[in-house]
Amino acid sequence: MKCNICEGTAFGDMGIRKNVRCATCNSLERTRLLWLYIQRLDLPDNAKILHIAPERGLSEKLRAIGGAGYLPADLAPNQYPWAADCVPIDLCNLDAWPTKQFDLILHSHVLEHTPCNIAYTLWHLHRMLNDNGTHLAVIPFMSGFFDETFQDIGDAERIRRFGQNDHVRRFGVNDVERHLGKLLKLSEQIDAASIFSPHELDQANIPVSQRTGLHLSTVLMLHRTDMVLLRSPDDRS
Repeated sequence: MKCNICEGTAFGDMGIRKNVRCATCNSLERTRLLWLYIQRLDLPDNAKILHIAPERGLSEKLRAIGGAGYLPADLAPNQYPWAADCVPIDLCNLDAWPTKQFDLILHSHVLEHTPCNIAYTLWHLHRMLNDNGTHLAVIPFMSGFFDETFQDIGDAERIRRFGQNDHVRRFGVNDVERHLGKLLKLSEQIDAASIFSPHELDQANIPVSQRTGLHLSTVLMLHRTDMVLLRSPDDRS
């Protein structure tokens, strides 16, 4: 068992999740699972990649793939010293970003933080994809139902409702078809166990609980046309 990103073999705990954080590059199970998906992609040479909230080890891997086409971005770029070229991006203000620009857009545990209509963010991210581009989104699905508020409800209430004091929404597993399912064509093949062998998942230290169904590490592999729209992403009027 080793980290499939940095090849480290020592792992530590992350809260109540035991033996999941790589001691070398700090990758979590969701990051290593995301890298497994990326390795299955047929990306072009010098692929244009938008990496939102760039994880350290994964950032190095993607930079090697995309070269000058790799673009790390975050609302607070200075939080990523390993990505000195990280640029500002506000997922609630994407109108100025170019259409059909990226071969790959990816992010992990980001959408629960964005304080605006989630349809706005998803629509623009898909508009920004090339025709054959891929959107990899890791969303923390939790038990219960979808919940959201942009009001100032205090840290304790945010933790109670959303699991963390800087989250504005909760993606519940009980009613996915009524929130994300109304925006995205969600593949029925969401189980990592149906894509990767037990050996691959074991070697990357992906816990059994993170291999099937909707959970904290589920990777959604989406394409440009998987955004359910009444109009084309090219129609910006």
